[in-house]
Amino acid sequence: MSVIRVPTSFNIDVEFEIPEFYRRLIALLIDLFVLWLYKKFADLILTSITGSMYGEGIDAYYNAWGLSLLLYLPIFLYHIVMEITLNGQSVGKKIMGLRVVNENGGRPAISQFLIRWFLRDIWFVILFMMGVYNSFYGSKTEGVILVLLVLAYFITELVLVVSSKKVSVWEISSPILF
Repeated sequence: MSVIRVPTSFNIDVEFEIPEFYRRLIALLIDLFVLWLYKKFADLILTSITGSMYGEGIDAYYNAWGLSLLLYLPIFLYHIVMEITLNGQSVGKKIMGLRVVNENGGRPAISQFLIRWFLRDIWFVILFMMGVYNSFYGSKTEGVILVLLVLAYFITELVLVVSSKKVSVWEISSPILF
């Protein structure tokens, strides 16, 4: 396992273990599975509530859009909320024994979590909104483009995870605490 040495102001080098790629990938896949389960649950709720709304006019349409945005909001905020409230861990990171720390090994500031979330998850938000739009007004061409964009998103994220030993805020190995 690789190690990062961070010099402190006390002339002491703090060492952090960088987790292997497969542990970070499994944590990402677990988080995506949790998000997928929530999306399926939100879809069931949305279709049960809005199933009778269609055909009732433009107001019902806007109500359905507002309700869908409200139901899908936790998907957009999953990483930022989980990492801030669970001491730098999401469900996947907790299971795999990883956590996010700042450059000194402590808890990152909320601004660091926000930057990390924005740089990482904004593309997922854009693709998800395209998927929601496609579910209302979709065509096969848009579906193919959406699938290609989702694949590009995940390939890009995998390349960044593999190639980076240091990200804006590090993920380190930590003992699993239950």
